[in-house]
Amino acid sequence: MNKKNIIIGVLAVLFIVSLIWGYKTNKSAIDSKVITTSENAKTETSDLIASLEKEAKTNYNLLKAKVALLKSKTSLEIDNSKQKSEAELDNAVKYLSEAKSTADEKTKAEIDLLKTKVNTAKNSVVQKKEDALYNVSVAVDETTNMSEKYNDKFQADKEKNIALINRKYAELRAEEALLKAKIASQSEKTYTQAQDYLEEANEWYVRSKEYGNQKTKPYIKQLQKDIENTQTYLKKKDKEARNKISDILQKASELIIKD
Repeated sequence: MNKKNIIIGVLAVLFIVSLIWGYKTNKSAIDSKVITTSENAKTETSDLIASLEKEAKTNYNLLKAKVALLKSKTSLEIDNSKQKSEAELDNAVKYLSEAKSTADEKTKAEIDLLKTKVNTAKNSVVQKKEDALYNVSVAVDETTNMSEKYNDKFQADKEKNIALINRKYAELRAEEALLKAKIASQSEKTYTQAQDYLEEANEWYVRSKEYGNQKTKPYIKQLQKDIENTQTYLKKKDKEARNKISDILQKASELIIKD
C-alpha cells in the first residue's frame, strides 16, 4: 500500500469518526434539551398548583371573615350581646390577616382597608356608640362584596389553571412513554414494546388535546401523525425508527413549553 492510499484511508477514518462524534454531540444536546424542558414544565406545573393553593386559602379565609362579621351583627342586633359581637369581630380580623398572608399585592391592600372598617366597628361596639350596628353592617357589606368578587376570580383562575395543569401532566406522561419507547427501540427484540409505548404516548396526547387550545391542538395532531408513522418503521424492524423517536421527543419538548 503506497503512502497516498494510507493518507486517504486515515482521512476517511477521521471523517467517519467526526461524523459519529458530531451525531453523538448533537444527540446529547437534544437529550439535554428534552430533560431541561421537562424539568421546567414540572416546575411550572408545581408553581401553578402552589398559586392555586394560595388563592384557595385566601378565598376560604375571606369567607370565614364574612361569616364572623355576620355572627357579630346578629349577636349585636338580635341577641343583644356586645361580648359575642366583639369576639366575632376579633375573629374577623384574624381571618382577614390569614387571608392577607396568602394574597397577591392588590388583594392585600384591599384587605387592609377591610381591617380598618372592622376595627372601626369594634371600637364603636366597645364604646357602645349609637352607630355601632351601622359600622358593623358596613363591615359586613364590604367584606361580603370583596369575598364574592374574589371567589369569582378564584373560580375562573381555577378552571383555567386546572385545565393547563391537566394538559401539562398528560404531555409529561406522553414524554415519559416516548423515552421508554426510545430505550426499547435500541434492540429489535424489544421493538414490540417500543410500539406499545408509542401507543401509550398517543393516548396521553389524546387526553392532552381535551385541555388544549388553538395553538397546541395542531401541534399535538402532528405529533400523533409522527407516532403513527414511526410505528410503521418499527413494524418493519427498520432502525430508522430510533431516529424518528428522537425527533418526536424533541418536538414533544417544544410542545411542553407552548402556552
